[in-house]
Amino acid sequence: MANVLIVDDSSLIRSVATSAIKEAGHNPVVATNGQEGLMMLEQQHIDIVFSDVNMPIMGGLDMVENIKANPNYKFIPVIMLTTESNPLLKERGKALGVKAWMLKPFNKEKFFMVLQKLM
Repeated sequence: MANVLIVDDSSLIRSVATSAIKEAGHNPVVATNGQEGLMMLEQQHIDIVFSDVNMPIMGGLDMVENIKANPNYKFIPVIMLTTESNPLLKERGKALGVKAWMLKPFNKEKFFMVLQKLM
């Protein structure tokens, strides 16, 4: 069973993603912004991260930059789960080391497929 971190300021997305992670047999861990996401990484072992891009306090791409700069976390796969389809943001994400870019609302089967592939 893997610990899957969901970082999103939308309670609906956190709820749907949490349900999907449990259904896939994994343990969901939630945070409402990038700063909380980084705190969760310090508090427990995380195997994979799904994050929104636009959030208050710290956005997803800034969080990814922090994750990839830390030798303890830099190999954790990060997937952006967002409504943002701007090619420049996707390019920045790829340059930072984002493994996949999924658009919301997400399809549960695709979510499972990405989760399985990156575990």
